[in-house]
Amino acid sequence: MNPIACLFIAAALLALAHCQDLSFVAEPSNVVNGTTKTLTITCRAPSNVDADVNLIILLQVDQLKDNVTVPVASERTGGTVTHAKNDRVTAEGALSGDEGAFLTVNISGPTKTDTGKYQCRFAYLNMELFKFSLLNKSIDVTFTEPDEPTPKPVVDGACSCEQVWAEVKNLRETLISENKELRQQLKSYDDTCRVSFTAQIGERLGPQFGSNDLVIFDSVVTNKGEAYDVAKGIFTAPCNGQYFLRLSMRTHQERDSGYVDAAIEVNGEEAARTSVYTTDHMDHYEQASNGLVLTLEEGDEVQVRIQTNSAGRLYGQEYSIFTGFFLSP
Repeated sequence: MNPIACLFIAAALLALAHCQDLSFVAEPSNVVNGTTKTLTITCRAPSNVDADVNLIILLQVDQLKDNVTVPVASERTGGTVTHAKNDRVTAEGALSGDEGAFLTVNISGPTKTDTGKYQCRFAYLNMELFKFSLLNKSIDVTFTEPDEPTPKPVVDGACSCEQVWAEVKNLRETLISENKELRQQLKSYDDTCRVSFTAQIGERLGPQFGSNDLVIFDSVVTNKGEAYDVAKGIFTAPCNGQYFLRLSMRTHQERDSGYVDAAIEVNGEEAARTSVYTTDHMDHYEQASNGLVLTLEEGDEVQVRIQTNSAGRLYGQEYSIFTGFFLSP
């Protein structure tokens, strides 16, 4: 293929990769050794993501070192988590509020190891369309010595063809390198890991559950990757990574009052609990839900178990749903 055509194709791929509407900036973008006091990296959700319609799940800042993704900090439903084992690194953020979803990472006294390529990943769920979206954007933080100021371009009235071709060659090599990095990032999102499922209780009025009974959601709405075992009611993680799990249930109380507690378990250990309680003597139905982001290892099993039951039955079909999907490595 003609080299110029390759150049334009690579440029188009690179432009497509960076067209996401994420605000991701580093201040300053160039760290001067021994001079820069603090490096601040901020990622903000797109302004067109409406928090009233979308469930914002995750904002995460990673550093890319030698084609390895190293988590720095993340903002999840449970709060801000700093992954870096370094007391110079702090983070703050929020998934909702007047300023929208954001995550800010501050690195005090940055060194050369704190520079390089960073990426921001943003995950959210459209609750009207039940559509999951994952956006990402990357930036570069450079490093210079105090006696090595950033050179300014020299403007010359005329230049030779050799100079033009040298610049074209440098640009081409840069695009090829960045395109290679992009392909490696896309390859890291192995499609075999990108599973999702939604299951519900098939009967309109489900069976009577006792304490410690496993709830088997026996009617599958979707099961991409077949990671959910409909016969056992167990979801098995196919890969290491972060997953979103959610339990929604509606109960029918056969007495004037009562409650049903159910828990999302990982390998038999409780991870989240949902409780439905009603004292309404006329309307014996009540709804509750809970969800969370979990870090699972390949082979981990997730299921729903009744913890306590006071004369209640689950109302099935679209009212009681167990759902989950893979977020990121």
